[in-house]
Amino acid sequence: MRHPHDLNEVEEGADVVNLFRAIPAYLKTKEFQGGASSSLKVDGSNNGLKVVVRNGNYTFAVDRGTQMAADVAGVSLDDMDTRWPEKIDPATGEAKPRGLMGSSIQLVTMMNEALADDRKRSKMVDLLKRLGLLQEDGDPDLSKFIMIEWVERRAFDHPTNPDLGRANVIYYPYNFIAFLGVSQFFEMTNRYGEVTRRSELKAGEEDSGPGKPIPYDREALSELVEMVKDFAPEDFKVLSPISLRVAVGGDVPEEEQEAAVTEAVNTLAQGIDATLQEQIPIRLHSGDDRLPTTHTLEEWLGMAENFPYKPDIKIKQMVDGEERIRKVSPFHKDIHKALVYDNVALPDLVVDTEIVEAVRGTLTPSLKALYGAIFIEAARRLGNTVKQSLGSSVEEFGPTVSHEGVVIDAGMKFGDKKTGHPFKITGEFIVDATGGAYAGGQALEENEDADPVVDIEVVDEPAGKLYALVPGSMKPPTLGHVGMIEAYSNMVSGMDPNGEVLVFVSKPTARHPKTQELTSARGFPGRPEGITQTEAIKILRKMLPEEILKPIGNVHLEKTRHASPMHAVYDFVSPKNLEGKQATAGDTVILGASTKGGDQERWDSIINNPEHVRSGVTVESIPVDPVVHQEGYLTLIRSEAARDIMEKLPTVAKEIKKIGGPVPDEAMAEVLSNISASDARHIMGFLETDKREITLQLLDAFFGEHTAAILAELGLSGAVGEEEVVIEPEAELEEISAMGAGAVAGGVGKKKKKSSIIRRENKQTVDDVIRLLMERGIMS
Repeated sequence: MRHPHDLNEVEEGADVVNLFRAIPAYLKTKEFQGGASSSLKVDGSNNGLKVVVRNGNYTFAVDRGTQMAADVAGVSLDDMDTRWPEKIDPATGEAKPRGLMGSSIQLVTMMNEALADDRKRSKMVDLLKRLGLLQEDGDPDLSKFIMIEWVERRAFDHPTNPDLGRANVIYYPYNFIAFLGVSQFFEMTNRYGEVTRRSELKAGEEDSGPGKPIPYDREALSELVEMVKDFAPEDFKVLSPISLRVAVGGDVPEEEQEAAVTEAVNTLAQGIDATLQEQIPIRLHSGDDRLPTTHTLEEWLGMAENFPYKPDIKIKQMVDGEERIRKVSPFHKDIHKALVYDNVALPDLVVDTEIVEAVRGTLTPSLKALYGAIFIEAARRLGNTVKQSLGSSVEEFGPTVSHEGVVIDAGMKFGDKKTGHPFKITGEFIVDATGGAYAGGQALEENEDADPVVDIEVVDEPAGKLYALVPGSMKPPTLGHVGMIEAYSNMVSGMDPNGEVLVFVSKPTARHPKTQELTSARGFPGRPEGITQTEAIKILRKMLPEEILKPIGNVHLEKTRHASPMHAVYDFVSPKNLEGKQATAGDTVILGASTKGGDQERWDSIINNPEHVRSGVTVESIPVDPVVHQEGYLTLIRSEAARDIMEKLPTVAKEIKKIGGPVPDEAMAEVLSNISASDARHIMGFLETDKREITLQLLDAFFGEHTAAILAELGLSGAVGEEEVVIEPEAELEEISAMGAGAVAGGVGKKKKKSSIIRRENKQTVDDVIRLLMERGIMS
């Protein structure tokens, strides 16, 4: 799989700039949104699976894509011993591990058992024809194969638990076999006129050639995956390509997805521009007194020419105190590390004459080393920026930035060009398969904290601290949020007197289509700008009991910089040193969730996962029972008066989409019982309609005694006839003597709260509103 600078169309560094600047627009295309043109690059062992004929019968075989004639012909079960012959370790006399033989046997066995099933055989043959692995006349097409990633958690020397292992760098929550797509071996001429091919060979002949993903029937491959699932090895899941699609915009309700995508794309575009302006110093001349030459990443790329990986160039490296000469590719990670991170001067690294100005098409070894390092650094920095904006459709896999990369199919437009091959965006993985030993351009010394060399001294280490994390958008906060926060406050206070409950309030935003100003992505009628983080936290302070809030209590309300609240949790326990407060060794972190609807499953990718959790930090999932709507609300929302409101209620719409049809009456009560912020926003959108009275009654189920104060905080009221009440937030509590009414009862909990003044725009309108509030007991 190619990196961006490996594409034929990328002839110079400016093409890399254009390619990454085109990605935000690509993320808004139907192909990407539908999952048909991109996928998660998982970290497993690659397998090619094709169909061959043995003894007059179809059988599956693996093809590792090598020069070996055995791979060209296909390695069936009977050929495994020949493809991976047993080798004896001369030192021990024991047989050495036989490479990928074990996974290949299991993979082929799974497929053959499904093909042997009388109920499946005919359908599988038809699917294989639709996929092109079998030709119309029934003969196998040996040039085509299914790309498969085998991921097994084993053979890993775990630092704390030797019984827990994995075969790959990424720590996945389970073993799985991922069907990625269909490829074909073909003849190719690259941009340098070099031809590679992989023809059908006679026995004993060898040749090589690349495999290229080709268009295929995605529905047929998904059907094939469903047919073989029952025959998978024990403890393995089988995933189809759509299972590995990547998404942008985060996990938000469907009605908010478009706005969330728009904001995420705009944020990514800004992030790419910012990354391109980052300064990169490189020492082009020897001598301690010679300052490095510093340019922005975009400026370096503007100078760079692209060129083949071969021929190798010579570099000087110190090994055991002795200088040695090595021949490596100009794109080798050791060159990148030396120039970009170790501050080695270019003449001290490359065996070459003094650096000279570039002449198009004629590059010295030094210039190749320099430009190769710049291309690698561009792929790393820009790749990280892109990956941070994407998420996986498999929630247990966690954020995309934790994976090897993202694959984008051929055909993406950039500048005046179009990509001719798929390419991968790997970020940190391009320099280090572990995800970045020198991530973020930080000095290597910073990583020494993970394993410091110090004199052993016995000291009494302070006990760790208990944290409970409650993330959410909370636009607006509801009694459901309040109930969960109170439950975790009580839990923590009973377990650790010094513990804290951190409530992370996220910042979902969107860019205004006309002004381009950033606003909330969760607007609604009467409040198109949505609810800000500051407003959400003010509302929470109104609704939460004073005694549980810091500094008196243990609950701390925090703004996060992320659009997704889950990212704040990932940051808090992340093994990487990030901005903001993070857990430290000895701490225990409880991840907040509800016992309803499998809510706690969203944390499966973090629990006991060293890829996501700092060393020495214990992470637990202890869900709490949710606060739910009572019978009064359930009756009211289903009444004739609320029909227009109920018609597009988000919780009901989401359930209809989930089950593919109307919600049965017997299930409706459970669906409606969820206290949803999306429902609250939807209902508030009816305040300025003739449904105002029932709207206020419904909102009591979300905000309780705080309804009036919350509407005042948000500047919301309701229209009466053609006139409108204007509410001014942040006014101090005072009498409304001009209206002939008493003071607004704005007290919440034990603390006197701010309320609002209702300003008189029209006497009849104000009187009507006051009458309604008095009837409902909100005013006296």
